[in-house]
Amino acid sequence: MKKSNYITREGWDRLDKELKYLWKEERPRITRSVSEAAALGEPPKYRFLI
Repeated sequence: MKKSNYITREGWDRLDKELKYLWKEERPRITRSVSEAAALGEPPKYRFLI
């Protein structure tokens, strides 16, 4: 039985690029924001609305 590819190489590359962006850029930014909010004593959910 032949195994089917459910994702193209282009699709894989796009997902891989997004994952790297989220881990290297977006996650650190959000972590900093939450840390700053915690230091101020604010609930983190309100800090993201600013």
